[in-house]
Amino acid sequence: MAASKIKSALRTHWFFFVAAAVVAADFSLASLDGWSNPRLLEAGILFDLSIVIPAMYLWCYRYRGKAAVVRAIALSCLGIWVAGHVVPSEHHQILSTVGFVRYIGLAVLIVIELKLAAIIVRATFRRNSDAAPAVLTAAKDAGMPEWAARLMAWEASLWRKAWDAVRRIAGRN
Repeated sequence: MAASKIKSALRTHWFFFVAAAVVAADFSLASLDGWSNPRLLEAGILFDLSIVIPAMYLWCYRYRGKAAVVRAIALSCLGIWVAGHVVPSEHHQILSTVGFVRYIGLAVLIVIELKLAAIIVRATFRRNSDAAPAVLTAAKDAGMPEWAARLMAWEASLWRKAWDAVRRIAGRN
């Protein structure tokens, strides 16, 4: 019984094992090679961390829809950042020309987060409604983990109660 659960988990979440192997291979190659061919090594590390790993994530979790795409964008931005720290500064030839892509990806992620925050604020301060279910639904649709969505729904209900208390004190209904 336990062996079948482990097999099922490995089939479902194979990304973590393959990504760990790719990252370990890149780090070991970067430390053992001595940068004899810096352009090729920089290109390989950048390609693996910013394209291969996010593509594997998308392939593994494609059933999650938009949430997988958002996380793959975040992984790609993280990959560019990590590559910038793994590759020595004197060998930043490709990274100096494509590093701006990371900022574009971060801007996209910030826009998505601001959109989610606007949905949460609207749901929290809507008249005559409990904000928690609406916030929970919006956060889950955006691909947040369930624990984070529940935490945000709890926070929204607290803000709603505080808003109602302020309105009662001010004498408005």
